[in-house]
Amino acid sequence: MQHEKWHWRPEEGGAVDPKLLDLKPVDPIVYKMKDVWGFDVDELPCEPFDIEIRIKADTVAEGLVMFEHAVKDYMLEHFDSFGRELFVQRLNFSDEFSEQKTCEIIMSD
Repeated sequence: MQHEKWHWRPEEGGAVDPKLLDLKPVDPIVYKMKDVWGFDVDELPCEPFDIEIRIKADTVAEGLVMFEHAVKDYMLEHFDSFGRELFVQRLNFSDEFSEQKTCEIIMSD
């Protein structure tokens, strides 16, 4: 088995405006997802988990790809499982005046 692709850009099936993906954050952003799960080697679902990772990247898109790789590494190391194919539906950014910028990632399969 292997990790399936996560789709970020509209040309890949993602539903987020490319202008948002191309934004250049000044500060690190805490990217977070709820109920992340995948499949183990027997193709059984692994237990869902929530995860937050603080990332400094040149663009939002680059930060999302870094987040994806970190989550998939975590799944493999801690659950011996693989990420399923997902498509971004929405990115919910925290208030622009918040001290720590956050981005909640909403995905669908």
